[in-house]
Amino acid sequence: MHAIAIGTLGIMCCSRPGSPPFSDEGYCRRLTILGKKYGIRVIVFCPADASKDRSFVEGYTYKQSEWRKDRFPFPDIVYDRCLFHRGKEFVDAASLLSEARFAKRWVLWSRGLPGKWRVYQVLKKERSLLSHLPVTGIFRGNESLISSLEAFDGEVFLKPKGGSQGKNTLYIRKDPKSGTMLIKGRDSLNRFIEKNFASTAGGLQWIRQFTENREYIIQPFLHLYSKNNRPFDVRVLMQKNEKGLWMRTGMAVREGAAGSMTSNLHGGGKALPVLPYLSEQFEAKQAEHMTEILGQISETIPPILESHFGRLGELGIDFGIDTKGNLWLLEVNSKPGRTSIRHAGDPDSAVLASENPLRYARYLLLRQLRRVN
Repeated sequence: MHAIAIGTLGIMCCSRPGSPPFSDEGYCRRLTILGKKYGIRVIVFCPADASKDRSFVEGYTYKQSEWRKDRFPFPDIVYDRCLFHRGKEFVDAASLLSEARFAKRWVLWSRGLPGKWRVYQVLKKERSLLSHLPVTGIFRGNESLISSLEAFDGEVFLKPKGGSQGKNTLYIRKDPKSGTMLIKGRDSLNRFIEKNFASTAGGLQWIRQFTENREYIIQPFLHLYSKNNRPFDVRVLMQKNEKGLWMRTGMAVREGAAGSMTSNLHGGGKALPVLPYLSEQFEAKQAEHMTEILGQISETIPPILESHFGRLGELGIDFGIDTKGNLWLLEVNSKPGRTSIRHAGDPDSAVLASENPLRYARYLLLRQLRRVN
């Protein structure tokens, strides 16, 4: 479509062992191939691969069915896809991203969102969202956990403030009479955990060791299960298009495996179309109404978050629906995956999920060119 490249999009990814030595290879490959259609050269690099003066990066591009390493001029746009939260690579990425507001030669494709707690603090000020937000507090150790268990009928859910993909999450249930404690969850490698403790003290000691120095939020446990007792949620993908405007790219149900506590695809779940799935769980009219509400809330959220945290490019918004039909806003992610959208059976949404980042990048590049000229 566009033979002459108007600029370069650099996808910044986490490093990893193997070939190629970066994460998210499949998505990066699709963008690199699709870039030609939009007149954009796409390269992939890791935070440590950028020169200190930001004049070049040691990166990769996909040519003739293989990844090839080379030295490239520093990209015009940086698309941050790093999903780590600590370590040297985090520091390198944070340093680069912090320079964006002062940089003259390059721009960020999108800013990132802060942790779940700060996002919750902003969203709870919006009256239309209040009834869909679970009560959320900061986990501050044993005292806060015990008081939350008492307040929420003996069941709570712990999430890392900055976590993703269901990792390091915990479901905790305490029997009020015996004091026994059941804990289920996923560790940092997304492996399933289940622990039974004969005493509350034993459970609290294990939780303290598990949470380590990570910061957590605490919420009531919501019964987000289907009729066949599988956990499920709904992912809505909001993205900016070629005009720099928000659009709802698609939505998908993510259904977890039987016995799992989460519906995340990384934990063994599967993606399904929303309306048919909800129609099986509830009455058809109720399912249609739920789908409409999901869309309305999803379109309300992006401008609210942009007004507080700066320009964004895409958001993965996750909703839960409990067994009574109540709709809950679970999480908003500024670096969403798109596997569920691609696998939910809507080919148009699947195409847009991959192409919208390039369409928006083209919008940013053309805007830069107009300013220069």
